[in-house]
Amino acid sequence: MLNPFDEIFKRFDGLESKFAEAGTLPTIPPPEIIDRDELCKRLAITEPTAIRWEKKGKIPCFRIGSSVRYNWPVVINVLEGNLNHK
Repeated sequence: MLNPFDEIFKRFDGLESKFAEAGTLPTIPPPEIIDRDELCKRLAITEPTAIRWEKKGKIPCFRIGSSVRYNWPVVINVLEGNLNHK
C-alpha cells in the first residue's frame, strides 16, 4: 500500500524543481505592523475614514488589547485588489 505522504512529497519536489528552473522562489513580504495614525498618514485619509473602512471590511486589521494594528503589505495588497479580504 502506498503511503499518501509519498505522493505529496513527490509533488513538492516537482514544484521545487519548477521554481529552480524559473530562477525565482515565491516570496512573501515581511510584515510591517503599523498603528492607525501611521496608516492614515500613508494613505492620506482621516481617522474616521480608517475606522469606517475597518468596519466595512475594506482594510484588514487586528487588535492587541485595545490598540488597532495593521500589516502594511497586506493592507496595500487588499486595496490594490491582489488579495481577497472577508
